[in-house]
Parts: sequence; structure tokens; C-alpha cells
Amino acid sequence: MWIPLAFVLLFSTGFICARLGTMDAEPFTLLLVRSLLVLPVLGIILWARRAPNQWGNRAQRGCQMGVGMLLHGAYLGGVFAAVKAGLPAGLTALLVSLHPLATAALSLPLLGVRLGPKQWCGLALGATGASLVLSGGLEASHGWPLVGLAWCLMALVGISSATLWQKRLSGGMGMVEGLIFQYLGAALVFSVAATWIGSFTFDPTPRLLLTLAWLVGAISVGAIWLLMIMIARGEAHQVARTFFLVPPCAAVMAWLMFDEQWTLPMIIGAALVVAGLALDRPAANQANAARGNAAKPSANQGKSTHPEQTTK
Repeated sequence: MWIPLAFVLLFSTGFICARLGTMDAEPFTLLLVRSLLVLPVLGIILWARRAPNQWGNRAQRGCQMGVGMLLHGAYLGGVFAAVKAGLPAGLTALLVSLHPLATAALSLPLLGVRLGPKQWCGLALGATGASLVLSGGLEASHGWPLVGLAWCLMALVGISSATLWQKRLSGGMGMVEGLIFQYLGAALVFSVAATWIGSFTFDPTPRLLLTLAWLVGAISVGAIWLLMIMIARGEAHQVARTFFLVPPCAAVMAWLMFDEQWTLPMIIGAALVVAGLALDRPAANQANAARGNAAKPSANQGKSTHPEQTTK
């Protein structure tokens, strides 16, 4: 059980890194440097793995770059830009955590997946909770920057779109190989964004370098490695069960480090969002059945699961 909890804890620190990193660097420049640093680390993992590489065909590599543009480019770029614009890190974590509910709502028109009563209840609770959080925060803060909320919305759309796209893709690429092309796509997005919107500001203070090291080592590699272990042990469903702990975990971290205050309506709304995410999680028997189906070579031979796509 400690592995899923450690994964959630590491993932939650990403929102704190967004606050710390953007104090000394422009968001897109910081994420561009992070993406470029992750690539050689993934290359070392490929070399150390000493297993046959699965690079897929040109179309599959292009699709993974597209997923990376949405998952890392739009999602992470939106999160970091929202925090830089003045949106509290805890609130940003809460709003983008609605992506499982948003993805579920879009699954019917795009994938033909029908939602059950628990999923509809989760959607209703999440929407109600988000409304309470926004209204309570606006009352306390006399208005958040609209540009920050717009970046947050882009992050939510980006991760939901990436999740739906990945669900429509077939296998054929290895886990690490797919991530390499995702980060290549993300680096392309961040280089364009830093040129057109950003300023390439990057002041290598000790705080920024430590934040960057944590982003690359603890989150981009460490959290992914934990998820790879869970997948290998057949415990991936535990991530879905504990993922709803990310918003309160990030909010507590932001409160301890940055004194981000929450009003009573915001706390009630956050509790409703967490409850909605908990309702949306898959049951253990459903996860076991999914793993059993995935073990059949005739149906899923050559398929792979990309960790960051599964978690966000």
C-alpha cells in the first residue's frame, strides 16, 4: 500500500514545484528545460533495462508526440502558468483534479462509454464542489486573476483530451519509448510558447535548481518508476483508489509552505470534489477483470501503458 501512497505524495509536490519554480523562471522556459533534462534520463533507463526496444511505427510515434503536447504541454504548461498568474497552488490542484470527471463526461459522445449512477453522482458532486470553492475563494480574495483560471481550464482540457486520445490508440510502443516521444512533443510546445508568450527568463538560483532537480528526479522519473512497479505487480488500480487524495494533499502542502488560506465554503467544496473523485474510482474487482483481460495475448498483445497518461 505504501507504493501508491508514495506515488500520490510525489505527484502532489508538482503543484508546490510550480509555485517555487515560477519565482525564478518563466513557466514555459522552466518546463522546456525540465523536458530536455528528462530525455537523457529516460535514455539511461532504456540502456540499463537491457531489453529489446519497442519504438513502434511512424504513426505511433507521431501520436505519442501529440499526446505529449496535450498531456505535458497543455496540462503542465497550464498549471505552471496558472500558478505564475497568481492562482493558489492548492486551488489549481483541486481544479485540474476534476479531469477524471471531465473525461468521464466526454467518454459518452467520443467513445460511446456509458456512465453508471455512481459516475453521474461523482460528476454532480465535483461540479457542485468546484462551484463552492470558486465562489468562496472569490469572496475571500476579492477576485482571482481571470488569466489564471483560463490557464487552469486549458490544463483541464489538455489532460482530458490526452487521456481520451490515448484510449483510442493501439499498442506497439514500449512504456519508456513512448514517454521519450511525449517529452519531445512537450519540448516542442514549450519552445514555441516560450518564444511567443514567455521571455526565456531563467535565473539559476539554488531554489530553482533544487526545484528543477525534484521535478526531473522525484516526479518525472521517481513517480513514474513507482507506477511501473505497481503495473508490474498488478496494483495499478490502487492509484485510482488513492488519486483523490491529491487535492487535499497539495492544499495542505501549500498551506504549510505558502500560508494559502481556505474559507469554510472552499473547504466544503473541496470535500465534495474529493467525494466525487472517490465515487468515480474503479472498483477492485473491475480492475482485476481489466488486468485479466489485458493478460490475454490474443486481445492485447503488444499493448503498453504509459504511466503519466494513466495517472493524470
